[in-house]
Amino acid sequence: MRGYFILLAVFVSTLTFGQGGINLTTVGNTTPWSPQGALTKTFLDVGTPAVNVTATVEGDTRRFNNSTPRNDSRGLWLSTSLGTPLERVTVTFNFSSPVTNLSFRILGVDRDLSFSNYQDRVAIDGRDATDAGITPEISYNPSTAYLSNGELPHIKNIYGFTADPFDSTSAEVVFRNVGVKKLTLTFGSGLLVREGPLTTQSIFISSLSWSNVVPVQLIYFRGQAESNRVRLNWATATETNSDYFSIERSVDLKEFLPIGKTTSLGESRQRHEYSFLDEAPLPGVNYYRLKQVDKDLAFEYSKIIAVSSQSQASDFVIYPNPSDGKTIKLQFDNIELDALRLVNLVGQEIPFEIQASSTNSLTIRPFQELRSGLYFITYAALGRNRITQKLWVSQ
Repeated sequence: MRGYFILLAVFVSTLTFGQGGINLTTVGNTTPWSPQGALTKTFLDVGTPAVNVTATVEGDTRRFNNSTPRNDSRGLWLSTSLGTPLERVTVTFNFSSPVTNLSFRILGVDRDLSFSNYQDRVAIDGRDATDAGITPEISYNPSTAYLSNGELPHIKNIYGFTADPFDSTSAEVVFRNVGVKKLTLTFGSGLLVREGPLTTQSIFISSLSWSNVVPVQLIYFRGQAESNRVRLNWATATETNSDYFSIERSVDLKEFLPIGKTTSLGESRQRHEYSFLDEAPLPGVNYYRLKQVDKDLAFEYSKIIAVSSQSQASDFVIYPNPSDGKTIKLQFDNIELDALRLVNLVGQEIPFEIQASSTNSLTIRPFQELRSGLYFITYAALGRNRITQKLWVSQ
């Protein structure tokens, strides 16, 4: 699970910028999955503004039966006869432009019907325009299914828990207020299976929908101290209807004030880089974010970065170390808050909040007090090498 940050807004828009969706059912479907059994399908000019969506099915596709993949009244039907729990099929949706508030349902997540030995497992993997992982919100009935972490921190696995002969057990998936460029669903069997062949199993992917198309695809946003100034750099992959960027600064993560403005290209399908120099940063840590404003006055916020006005020897140093397990302080040069992770010895992420400090440091507060032992704080911002520091907790 990702750490939770105080007042950390990531691409939150106040106005709707179009909408769209793909009907994967047989009810009123004007763009069916055809021919039945096809392993790729492209949906052109979907929604407003229009985007193209290409769906690709890969993996152990020789195991498909019932002429699937194909439309069903419950959604895109995948029916397989997998031979082992290691066999998988994947369905990947690629969007020509990222879409926000992407949502859908997965039906038929169950296990151990009387005529089979399987347990349904679906791994959900969302990616943004930079191929960074996005963690979804998932709603499900804990009496019929359960959720676990996947191979990467942002991937979530939904498993069937009880038998469901009517294929009605479902999970609701939402990527709220973030831009999804690629969605991959991996369908296979979990570990709770009986001996023998896995035989036939099915799931249904209900229709996809989204509320808006991201007007600006931000590749990165970074800051670096330069003597007594701070240089901010960011780049966009594409821009649509964009007017300008307002650069905002805070010292407490609560109140952000504008310190400058940069006009954007407006319309672009190529990478473009921007730069802004804060001539008078405040003492200690400065927190920055971008407010991207469209020509129709809709706006979105970038992630927040933290920059010390005086460079330190490394990206971050933990102190005191050992810690009491309640508060952990980091001293740093510049850092992207959402790239920090706190993990235990077996790699499980521990949720935390970040509190601002008036000095060149941050304070991390785990939601639950850490027990004595060894932990790791890692930092892996896009385009930078991963840094890992050991954290000892002694009570």
